[in-house]
Formats: sequence, structure tokens, C-alpha cells
Amino acid sequence: MNRTPYFIRSNQFPLLFFIFYISITCANSNEINQRYLTEIGFINTYLVELKKPTEAKYKASMELQNIKNGKEYWRVTNEPSADLRVYDRKTGNWIASYKDGNLIAEAIPHGGGLRFPIKKGDKWTDNWTFSVGGGLISMTSTADFKVKKVNLKINGKKYKTLKITMRNPLVNGQKNESWKKHIRWLDIKNGRIIKEEFKDMKWDLEFIRTIIDN
Repeated sequence: MNRTPYFIRSNQFPLLFFIFYISITCANSNEINQRYLTEIGFINTYLVELKKPTEAKYKASMELQNIKNGKEYWRVTNEPSADLRVYDRKTGNWIASYKDGNLIAEAIPHGGGLRFPIKKGDKWTDNWTFSVGGGLISMTSTADFKVKKVNLKINGKKYKTLKITMRNPLVNGQKNESWKKHIRWLDIKNGRIIKEEFKDMKWDLEFIRTIIDN
């Protein structure tokens, strides 16, 4: 009587390897392991569609000037709200904005909505302190974030992305009725933010930023 051996036959290895390869590829296509990291001198160019406080459409850019103590310092060109922005090196979350050497606003330790590794289906809650005018106005901010996988087309180019959507914003523990939207799309291929939408009625600010590939 012929019996199937308990060990794997040699002619089964190609099939098993193929199954393993497909499973790994599918897993990687739904996950970003680390943030898109750049070095000093890198220039990020993007299109801004400003909805509030006025309507405008223009190109702007940020150049990475310095990396120090886990923070990135970006010089901003052609943006009316800031000429210097600071971000967390590990996550890419916003830390502060400056204009003409003056601190406009900051988040302590940093804003929320970005973390790595990140994958389709992730959900989490972030907390931070938001301050305006060097502490003239200060509040505790809380928001939930949810991740979906979506396809996106920008300037005729197709991207596979992880879409991070802000939900249930709170200010000092109370529902924030003015913060309507904060969405970011990350390119699964490299973790780079290729699109961002933001809307907050209290600060009369609404914009869409999309990447311009060099």
C-alpha cells in the first residue's frame, strides 16, 4: 500500500515558496514599516489649495535645514502662515510653526495622526497639548485615528496609499465641533505623505496639500 510521507516532497517546494512569497507581498502591500526619511538639503515641493481664510492656489516648498535632538527644522517658502516648521523625526508629526522668528503655534510633545510601523486597519488615540502665541492660548487635544488602504491619483500618477483619518476630536475633554477634518495619505511604497487635507473652523483654516514630484 502506498502511503503519503509525512515529510514534504521535493516537488512541493516551488508551490510552498510561491504561497509564502505571495503572503509576504500582500502583507507588505498593506503596511509601512518606517517613515519616509530625508537628509539636510532635501526639498519637498507641493501644491496648496487654500480654502480658508481666503481662496488661493499656489506652489510652495519646504527645505530640510537641520536635524537636532529628534527634531527636523524645515525652511518654508511661499507659505503665508509660516517660514519655519518643526517636525518629529521619528513619526513626522508636527511640532511647531514660526514666522519671522516668532513662535506661532506648537504641539507638545508633538501633534498626532502619524506613527510607524502602520498598516491597514490600525486604530489608535493620540493626546497632545496645543499652544498658540507662546502659551497665550493652551489646550489639551485628543483625537482618534483610523487607517484604510486606498488608491489615489495625483497629476495622472497612481499611488497605493494608507489613508489616515482623524475622528472624534476633543479639546480639554469636550467634543471639538470646529475641527472638521484632518486626513493624510501615505505612499505605501516609501511612507511619504503625498496628500493632506485639513479643516478647522475655529482657526478659520482649510487647505489641501498635494505632492509635486521632482
